[in-house]
Amino acid sequence: MTPLHPATARVADPDLPAVAILLSEAVPGPVAAVVEETGGAVIDCHPVTVTWWPGTSITVRFTVTVEGGELAGLQDLVAVGGRIPDGALLVGADGTEVGVWRVPHDPALPGLAPALDDIRAARLLTDLGSPTGTVTTRLRAYRPGRRAVVSVSGERDGIYLKVLRPKKIEQLHHHHKLLADVLPVPASLGYAPELGLMALQSLPGRTLRDALEDPAGELPAPTEVVSLVTDLPAPPSDQPMASIIEKAPAFADLFRLVVPSEAAAVDRFVEQLGEEDDEDLVSVHGDFYEAQILTEGGRVVGFLDVDTFGLGRRGDDPGVMLGHLALWETMSTQPARVRAYARELLAVWDRLYDQRDIRRRAAAAIFTLASGPFRVQTLDWPGETASRIALAQTWLDSARR
Repeated sequence: MTPLHPATARVADPDLPAVAILLSEAVPGPVAAVVEETGGAVIDCHPVTVTWWPGTSITVRFTVTVEGGELAGLQDLVAVGGRIPDGALLVGADGTEVGVWRVPHDPALPGLAPALDDIRAARLLTDLGSPTGTVTTRLRAYRPGRRAVVSVSGERDGIYLKVLRPKKIEQLHHHHKLLADVLPVPASLGYAPELGLMALQSLPGRTLRDALEDPAGELPAPTEVVSLVTDLPAPPSDQPMASIIEKAPAFADLFRLVVPSEAAAVDRFVEQLGEEDDEDLVSVHGDFYEAQILTEGGRVVGFLDVDTFGLGRRGDDPGVMLGHLALWETMSTQPARVRAYARELLAVWDRLYDQRDIRRRAAAAIFTLASGPFRVQTLDWPGETASRIALAQTWLDSARR
C-alpha cells in the first residue's frame, strides 16, 4: 500500500468528518466498499489530488489498484464529502455520507464520459458542425466536479473539448465569441448545452512557460503580454468575481489546519494583507499566468482559458501573473531567466498602476498558490507550503515598503 505523508494522515476537520475518513492511512472505507461491491479487492490506493474547503467540502481523487471483479486493474476514483453532487453513488462511513464515482463518470460533468469515448466524441463533433472522421481522445486536465479538458486528434487539425457544468457552458461560448474579435483566443466550434461541452480550435505555439524554460526560446516583448489584459471588452455579466485579496482568508483557514506550525505566519499575513480596498471594477482575464499564453517566434499567438473572464480589480491580472512567475522561479530550470522577465513585466505595470497594489496582489496570489503542494500531495508538501507562505510574506513586505 502506498503510504500517505504522515502529515496528511493527521489532518482533521471538526466540522467535516469526511476529511478523516478520506485521508486516513488505511484504504478509505467508501473506496473499499465500492470496489468490494463489484467483487474486487483494493491492492493499492493513494490520493492524486485533494481539494478541501474547511467546514464545507473535500474532494479526493484516488488512483486505485484493484484485484478481481468488474473493476480489476488500475482505476481512477473520486470521493466527495460535504457538498456531494447529485448522481454520485452515496456510501455511508462511520455515520457520514460520502459520494463516489469512477472517472470519467462525473455526475457534475455529464459531458466528460462522451468526450473521452472516441466514437461518441467523433459523433459529437459532427453534430457541432466539425466532422473529423476517426479520432483519438485524451484527458489533459481534470478538476473533479468542476471542469475538464480533452484533446482530440484525428484527420484534421487538433481540437480540444472543454467540459464544464452545463449551466456554465453557454457563457463560456459567449466569452470566446466576444474576445475573438480583439484577442487570439481559440475559436469556439460549437457547444452542447445539455452536456456542458464545447469544442475549441487548437492553436499553434508553445506556452510562455515553455519558452522561458528554453534558454534559446524567443520571448514576446513584455508590453505585448501586458497589453493582453490592459483594455479588455466589457464582459456579458455585471456580477463581479472575488478578487485575489478576497480569496486569501479561505486559504488561510486551510493552512491553519494542514500546517498548524505556520498558524502564526498565516495570521500575520492575513492581518497585514487586509481587506479589499479597490472599489473600481474593470474587465479582467481572472486567471492570467504564463501557461495561459501561447508564443511563437517571439510573438503572442494564443490566449487560453477565458472561462474566468469577467469583472474584477485592475491589479488582479498583473498580481496573479507576477505571483505565478515568482513561484515558478523557485521550480524553474532557468530561474534567472524567469526572474529577469518578471522584472521587465513589473517595470511596465509599475508605470501603469499603483506599485503597492500590484505587489500586494502578487503576495495574495502566491499565498493562494501555497495550497498547491498539499492539493497534489508532493513528497514534502508541509515544507513546500511553508516556503510558499514565506515567499508571499516577502512580497507583502515589499508592498508595505
